Amino acid sequence: MNELTPSETVALARAITDRSPDYRMASSSLTTGSHNVDFTVHVSGSFYRKANYRQRIVAKADPWLLLHAALGKLNETTVESLVQQAITSDPKLVGDLKAEASKAMEKFKGGTWTDCNGSIRASLQAEKV
Repeated sequence: MNELTPSETVALARAITDRSPDYRMASSSLTTGSHNVDFTVHVSGSFYRKANYRQRIVAKADPWLLLHAALGKLNETTVESLVQQAITSDPKLVGDLKAEASKAMEKFKGGTWTDCNGSIRASLQAEKV
């Protein structure tokens, strides 16, 4: 049996992704348990891989530790009252809070540079042969 080349492996993996409607429909129709497969597939189309890049990652603040610290600072505040407020709060405010928490974590812990793989854009079709 011939092994797939890196390009063929990527093409096969991207031809049907777990985000596609076909995948979701097929996945939801499966029964629980093991499924043996043996089939031939023809994949055609093209894909483009962007260049690798470096990205600075800032440590994330643990939301439970933040909640614990906040409750320690706020007298008479309960988890229930915070949950009630969260249910009625504007979700857009979370973005601002995340940005502020990110800046604070950067101040205390700094960031780490990491090498990231370039993203892949694909236009592929898979057909059973």
